[in-house]
Amino acid sequence: MGRLKEHYQQVAVPALQEKFGINNYYAVPYIRKITVNVGTGKHFRETDQYAKVEQALRVITGQKPVGRKTNKSISQFRLRSGMTIGQMVTLRGERMYDFLDRLITIAFPRTRDFRGIGLQKIDENGNLNFGIPEHNIFPELSNEELEMSFGMQVNITVDNSNREKTIFLLEQMNFPFNKE
Repeated sequence: MGRLKEHYQQVAVPALQEKFGINNYYAVPYIRKITVNVGTGKHFRETDQYAKVEQALRVITGQKPVGRKTNKSISQFRLRSGMTIGQMVTLRGERMYDFLDRLITIAFPRTRDFRGIGLQKIDENGNLNFGIPEHNIFPELSNEELEMSFGMQVNITVDNSNREKTIFLLEQMNFPFNKE
């Protein structure tokens, strides 16, 4: 079992049950999935760059990304229907907890001028959505492999929750929030 999952079960669950008066273990808020999205932007026509972004995302998440295709044609952006313009990975289970642990303990501290994730990025259903401006914060990658830098959109989906419960859950898991 991963370190963060063990911390969730031994520390976060009892704290949530005590604070919110939840008697049933299965009614406690939990992280259901983490979705990582990367838009390849202007590099979607260059197959070698697209393959490098795919490989980098595979190394970061530990799972093969799925290509995302356009639904309609937009002539101003030179897009045709069915073109692959992004990549997505949905993490669940052990990989999800491992990715979140590396994000909290390794990647965020490596980010330049990082002051935490703003609380306004949590919606009323308790889901957290934030962007990572550069992939270079993950130590699994060397900067020489990829000539360009790309950002990621990370969505953390929390079940059995609302905004207040999600904030408390992520604080128990040592997630860095900006309180300002």
